[in-house]
Amino acid sequence: MDRRTIRDAAATVSAGAAVLLLADLSLGWYSVDVSSAGVVGVKATSSGWTNVGLVAGLAAIAMLIYMMRPVRHSGVIDYAQASVTSVLGFVVLGLTIAAALTGSASVTVPETAIQVGSKLWPSYVGIGLSAVVAIAGLIALVEVIRGATAPPQTLRRIAT
Repeated sequence: MDRRTIRDAAATVSAGAAVLLLADLSLGWYSVDVSSAGVVGVKATSSGWTNVGLVAGLAAIAMLIYMMRPVRHSGVIDYAQASVTSVLGFVVLGLTIAAALTGSASVTVPETAIQVGSKLWPSYVGIGLSAVVAIAGLIALVEVIRGATAPPQTLRRIAT
């Protein structure tokens, strides 16, 4: 497998994981259940699109937009392109971990405010997806550093 193929596959995996992360942020990441004397029961969930998760989602969107830049122009992924997307991938990873560790769901019951809850499985999936985004972006950057900056063969044929 040549370097361009590895670079393109890594960029595709990174973009796909970022899209899945955006969908995962919409799922319930945190849950809290409150019951009072068996009469009143309240359950609340909170998605990953709160506080730090919102910033992580915006960073993932910025990375996806920036990744589309060479597709619209020459198809060449240069060092600057690969380094910015790799850095944004690690920003997404750090913010997603922070969102999973610091987020919460809250319920307000008359004369009582409960903010303790449990993390749900989508928060752990989000951490995994953001790790894939960061690692695949890093692989694409390494391949660009090794010399995989030439456009794919199909673009060369069209240009000539």
